[in-house]
Amino acid sequence: MKYSLNTYYVWMLLSLLFFSFQGKIIAQNPQVRPISPQQIKPPAKEQLAREYYKNKDYEKAAELFGQLYEEAPSSQYYIYYFNSLLYIKDYKTAEKLVKKQRKLSSGVRYDIDQAYVYDLQGDSRKAQNIIYKLMEEVPNDPNQIRQLAIQLQSKGYYNQALEVYTKAQNMGAGYNYFIEMANVYQYSGEYDKMFDAYLSHLNTNPTDIQMIKNRLQSLTRIDVDDNMSQLLKTKLLERAQADPDNVIFAEMLMWYSLQVKDFDMAFRQARAMDLRFGDRDEELLSLAEIALSNKEYDIAEKSYNYVREKKFDTPYYFDSYNGYYKALVLKAEANPLTDIKVYKDLKKTGLKAIEELGLNSMTIQIAENLGRVMAYHLGAYDEALDLLETASAIEPLKPNDKANLKLLYADVLMIQNQVWDASLLYSQIESEMKHEPIGHEAKLRNAKLFYYKGEYAWAQTRLDVLKSATSKLIANDAMELSLFIGDIYEEDTMGFTLRMFGTSDLLFSQLQMDSALVWLDKIEEFPSGPNSSEYVIYKKAEIYTAKKEYATADSLYTKLYTNYPESIKADNAIFRSAELNRLYLNDTEKAMELYLLLMTDYPDSMYSGESRVKYRAIREKNLT
Repeated sequence: MKYSLNTYYVWMLLSLLFFSFQGKIIAQNPQVRPISPQQIKPPAKEQLAREYYKNKDYEKAAELFGQLYEEAPSSQYYIYYFNSLLYIKDYKTAEKLVKKQRKLSSGVRYDIDQAYVYDLQGDSRKAQNIIYKLMEEVPNDPNQIRQLAIQLQSKGYYNQALEVYTKAQNMGAGYNYFIEMANVYQYSGEYDKMFDAYLSHLNTNPTDIQMIKNRLQSLTRIDVDDNMSQLLKTKLLERAQADPDNVIFAEMLMWYSLQVKDFDMAFRQARAMDLRFGDRDEELLSLAEIALSNKEYDIAEKSYNYVREKKFDTPYYFDSYNGYYKALVLKAEANPLTDIKVYKDLKKTGLKAIEELGLNSMTIQIAENLGRVMAYHLGAYDEALDLLETASAIEPLKPNDKANLKLLYADVLMIQNQVWDASLLYSQIESEMKHEPIGHEAKLRNAKLFYYKGEYAWAQTRLDVLKSATSKLIANDAMELSLFIGDIYEEDTMGFTLRMFGTSDLLFSQLQMDSALVWLDKIEEFPSGPNSSEYVIYKKAEIYTAKKEYATADSLYTKLYTNYPESIKADNAIFRSAELNRLYLNDTEKAMELYLLLMTDYPDSMYSGESRVKYRAIREKNLT
């Protein structure tokens, strides 16, 4: 057997080499007669026939597959030969082929093939007679039923395929065939009936909910004009309203709202489910976390607070309180009009939470966010350090929570210009959490600190390690800082310009915005080269963003990507400008233009994928 198989492969190789060699000879000498298709041996002939079929050269494919079928009338050769004949519209030969194959093999596919050929020839009466006979004799076997319906569907007989499934349902075999019917409706373009079939299946088979979700998700992904998504929403609302006590449709409506990122609808649905069915706290917290990651702070706040207000009637009281306070802080920080009074109230809220729940391992996140409010927004550095130090001494404490507290503590020390004390803490976090994202973050901040102080070799050593960090964001930040140091140092090998940048960046990290701008003004007045001019614009834009002077920041980003489209920071500037216009300047049209610019002109940018998502989200929101 082994010898025979090897001989086969050698024969195929020699045949292919022969045809290649023959082609060259013919090209060089037109008098040489080519070998006719009949002279080609079976293995090489099949290979060549498949190539013709693949390349849509159906005339040649039909000729070769016809020969192969005559030599060995298998079902495989039949399929290729039959399809090739249909493509070249040789219906008479196709009809003869089907009749011959029906004598050799049984199966409904050959009956349907014959009906299909009759239809193509315009003899619909004969076609309908064959199909009518098949419909009258619908088998009582699920596999045979599916086979018959699939074959009808494959030839475009959608109504007949549906009739087969309907008859099978009426036989009372215990299977509803809704999934199969949904598939037929999809191919026939009857999407409303398709959704009805899927939801009917789900109603009788609720354990299949994940399968149905997967199928619907696949459909809505290819929904370019959003019509299918809106139709699905309508169907789900109809089902949920018609059968309000059916939890499966309520859950599907909740799932749908998250798919389309309609967080208002998701919250209303989650709350309604909790009121009607109870025990939905976990879903509400999950919604809150998703909303928080999408910067939907109002929804996150309401979702966390809904659970929080249950107090000790829920096992998630501490989780909801932590999330609620975090959402309040992030919401305040995201609003450019947030007044200092808001942060003073946030401080009171945080202190009240710790007073009520105690300062313990369950309230660590509240303590961390309270320390952030004290340090970054109220300038209460010593009070923040005391709180963080007390929180860090709590036992037991998760390593990640402890590292987060220590990282914030080091940042506050940086603001107070206790640079080397901060560096020591960053180094401790690096060592203790070396394989965790927070360990990489500490290493990055330490690298920045060495850069601030002019220790460029030490900075580059850490940055080189971080270029392969698991976190894409940290790896990108490390790469950008490394490139920046190299670009500026290349223009000014004495390092004067780089030291001025480092001083400005240190002041920026210490929240001394105006002082940081002064140093950038000095560089702008005497730039060392084009790179320093580009970076001055970019860093000024970052500072004005932090100062919440968004219009000024946007004009600087625009200046950068307009005047320096080839700059290494151009794609960053475009994305940040788009975000400013979307989040703060209420100009979604400009934001869409910028997202589109990133996708088309900077396809390799790390922001290209995110831009595509946000572009679609704005477009979908505008359509509703």
